[in-house]
Amino acid sequence: MVKRWRYLLIGSVMLWALACTEPLYHGLDEAQANAMVVELSRAGFGATKAPDPTDTTLWVVNVPRAERVQAWERLQQAGLPRPVQSGFGDFYPGAGLIPTSQEERVILQYATAQEVRTSLLKIDGVIDAHVHLVLPQKARVQLSNAPKAEPRASVLVRWRALESEAPPVNEEEVRALVAGAVEELKPEAIEVVMTRAMMVPTAEREVVFAAVGPLVVAPQSASMVKALIVGMALIIMGLSAGLVVLVVRRRQQEGL
Repeated sequence: MVKRWRYLLIGSVMLWALACTEPLYHGLDEAQANAMVVELSRAGFGATKAPDPTDTTLWVVNVPRAERVQAWERLQQAGLPRPVQSGFGDFYPGAGLIPTSQEERVILQYATAQEVRTSLLKIDGVIDAHVHLVLPQKARVQLSNAPKAEPRASVLVRWRALESEAPPVNEEEVRALVAGAVEELKPEAIEVVMTRAMMVPTAEREVVFAAVGPLVVAPQSASMVKALIVGMALIIMGLSAGLVVLVVRRRQQEGL
């Protein structure tokens, strides 16, 4: 009998978790999942993380069903989940066909841009960045009077802040970072565009609760709580009726 009640309690808890929340993102590493839960919790959302059913090494972020759209918008403003970062190791696996000189130049150009992008994303407050490099091919024979093609770059930095906050990095610092990572690239040959992602202040989100008897729950969960209470009552009544039937039958058998 105790085991039955234990299974009933576990099933009720699982039903509660599945009924009140929905997955918002799945296939996340733990660092990404933690960052998303922290951001949503600060904004007043009841976010939780759980192992991904399809891969136990990954995670799922769950939010209340009625807050799913607002939570998604909040994460988009915060630049979460973070963009996938790649570097030289993703483009030079160390095996395979030997690339031509032109292919190697293109790979080097793209890999360098990704390395610079990774550095920009490590700046607190930068939620996304794109780096475009143009590295001219060096001529085998350079004439003394021929103009030399110079490398150039363009950078787009997207940062998040409230209206009263300043950008986490200025254009000159971005130029210095990019120029220091690319050979022969001059700061004046770098175009920088800064764009701000507006964040809704956390204080503007008001948390409202609803009362279900002695319980205080979120409004979107009130109907589900009522349904669970009714369901539990019906289950208890059914178990009680079954127990009464068993007792009556046992007494009848003992009377015989």
